Amino acid sequence: MRIHIFKIRSLILVLGVLLNISMSAQDIPSRPLSIPVYHPMVLNPAFAGSKDYTNISFTSEVFKNPNHQLLNMHQRLTDSDGYYSKIGIGGYTFLEQMNQSWNTGLAFAGSYHFALDESNVHNLALGASLKGLFNIPKSSEEGISDTVSTTFNPNMDFGVYYYGPNAFAGLSVTSLFGTGEAKKIPLESEAYVSREYHLHGGYKFLLNRNLGIVLEPSLLVSVNDSTISEAHKHVVPYLKLYMQNFYIGTYLESLDVIAIFFQYQFPRFYTGMFLEFPRQEYLNDDNIIFELSLGINLGKEGQRFLQYRHW
Repeated sequence: MRIHIFKIRSLILVLGVLLNISMSAQDIPSRPLSIPVYHPMVLNPAFAGSKDYTNISFTSEVFKNPNHQLLNMHQRLTDSDGYYSKIGIGGYTFLEQMNQSWNTGLAFAGSYHFALDESNVHNLALGASLKGLFNIPKSSEEGISDTVSTTFNPNMDFGVYYYGPNAFAGLSVTSLFGTGEAKKIPLESEAYVSREYHLHGGYKFLLNRNLGIVLEPSLLVSVNDSTISEAHKHVVPYLKLYMQNFYIGTYLESLDVIAIFFQYQFPRFYTGMFLEFPRQEYLNDDNIIFELSLGINLGKEGQRFLQYRHW
């Protein structure tokens, strides 16, 4: 199957930008905190190509100390006749500041999509990604000894993802190989990479067809080899309320923390904001996490949310 030359050129261009931005990475980033909301492909490579448009998005912490950024893209390839193929591609790069080091990285993902019915309404995707992860100690000028060396960790992610007009569900494993026993990195080190498992699923309830009001509850469970026996303690409920080209949402990870996020879809681009703050002492700037996300949707469905397409 031949792929459009334009699609190949656009892929090379985007991946080239990613390479120029960062040639370094560690475990999947813990920040930005809004990754499950704005960049689900980071948790599950099978998500790549699950939308009928090319998506390029960028998220950064913007309050006080903006040292957490992530750039992400994914798209479904087309054949020579302009029809969508079964292949999705994607990639992301990130930069994350830790207490004593920097985590940064680069990943490339590919996915294969199976239609579960003749109308292509229900689909199942299998995906995998290759990534290079770096942990870079801070310089001695920042109070950390420069005798500690940079740690490189090549790794892989695998996932399966179901998506349809009303429901979605995904299961994935990230950083499959962990740190590697040969490197003898202690568990408490910021350079330690743990294998992680993610289960994410939700359902969309149509409340008003004319106004495009949809309620989407979902659950995210993320555990590693140390916490998998207590997976019930790591269940995080999410809730989104869609109103045509706008949605607002929240999640409950702790009773001591309030989280609010929203996104508005313009004809070809969108913007989103994520805010997390404690119930107490929320006026202290150091306790507030504020992230801004910007994205571009290119393609046939780039001007509207895909979840309304089948209704």
